[in-house]
Amino acid sequence: MKPRNARTAFTLVELLVVIGIIAVLAGLLIVGVGAATRKAQMANTRFLMTSIVQAMARFKADHGYYPPVLGDPGSLAAGAFGSWTSSPTRSAGPSTAGQMLFPSGQVGWMRDLLIPPSQAAVPGGTSKVSQWTSAESKALQRWHSVTSPAEYLLGWGDRSGDGYGICGTLPEIPPPTLKPGQREVPRDGLRSPGLDGVWGAALTPRMASDLAGTSAGTAPYTGSSLFAGRNVGTFGARNLAVPARSKVDAAANDLGNDDAAVPLRFQPNLQGKVFGPYLELKDPGTLGGIRGIRADGEWDVVRSSEGDPNFDVYPKCILDYWGSPIRYYRKGYMNFSPSAPDTTQDGTAFDLGDFFALRPARADESDYVPKAEAARECLDDENPDLQSDGGFQGRDRSATRRLRAADIALLSAGPDRRVDLTRRLGFSGPNKTQDVNEDNIVETGP
Repeated sequence: MKPRNARTAFTLVELLVVIGIIAVLAGLLIVGVGAATRKAQMANTRFLMTSIVQAMARFKADHGYYPPVLGDPGSLAAGAFGSWTSSPTRSAGPSTAGQMLFPSGQVGWMRDLLIPPSQAAVPGGTSKVSQWTSAESKALQRWHSVTSPAEYLLGWGDRSGDGYGICGTLPEIPPPTLKPGQREVPRDGLRSPGLDGVWGAALTPRMASDLAGTSAGTAPYTGSSLFAGRNVGTFGARNLAVPARSKVDAAANDLGNDDAAVPLRFQPNLQGKVFGPYLELKDPGTLGGIRGIRADGEWDVVRSSEGDPNFDVYPKCILDYWGSPIRYYRKGYMNFSPSAPDTTQDGTAFDLGDFFALRPARADESDYVPKAEAARECLDDENPDLQSDGGFQGRDRSATRRLRAADIALLSAGPDRRVDLTRRLGFSGPNKTQDVNEDNIVETGP
């Protein structure tokens, strides 16, 4: 007989069954946690984008217009439109017009005004489809910004960019006699961007002669690419204080704090009411700095919480909860005045329904523009029309009424962090079965 206290060990089969059950439960737990995390990220991103749209409305209430589109003119398709053909040369060396060899080493990169595309009307055509070529509709897709939301809603930076905040840094123990700009703390906030939305850079741009005879004409500004070869609307043409530095590797100084170094006609832009910030970012991880462009064409982004020593110099963007910059779109306007919408009736005006990535992958039939109207007034993307019939053939023109009526829109690339700007349904992968735009998140306003 066996003793009473004898114990029988697990058999190998029983051990394998227990391990298998644990593995299945762990897998279910991981899947559940991943799904919950994804839902939380989507909810947080939607809430953030709704907050940005509301902040845009507050900005418009103060200034009379939605923020202009800022970026690098070199990212636009030169030659597609008359206003895009003369991008400024922003660096020396073998680079193309509007592009820079070292984007992260230049203050103001991605903060130039991207002038709304315009074109001469084609005689005999009144519909949008008759006025826009396929090449022009493709070029239009690049007219958006990832830097405008942070520029105008947060006002991050010093007074050389938006008229408010200190240039350089204050010592731990501030000196007893502060210069005017050094009293402007904290940095967040901005002065009125003016009629053109870019502090005079478009309507009354600063010229090279404005720096002659001032202390700003000395090193490190002499020969700086910040002021060389610029065009209307560029960062260096803003009528504000002289920047504290022009490149990351240039020694910081306090010229931007000294009103005496600023030409008289610019000084009003450094005075008056301070606006904003219009948006509060409760999660510091949603503020990013763009260091440059990666080899794959995507942005090289660093979060504010990562401690990059040059973070203050990088152009700022607002990130979704997957770490991708949120894109900003708006309607076009006339005569360098963002408060003057393009109301032309000759078919040359565009609307947000003409930006393919904003179009939903799925929607109710009643949400889409009727096919007869779309055939005349909606630009076609690169996808063949899957529901072609009658006069509506060849390409996908399925814009929605909501997009056509909206003034502004925001786009998050979603969990996969990819966007196909050339089409509404952007299929990729070896079997062309994955729609990279399906998880895009779009928010419109007002």
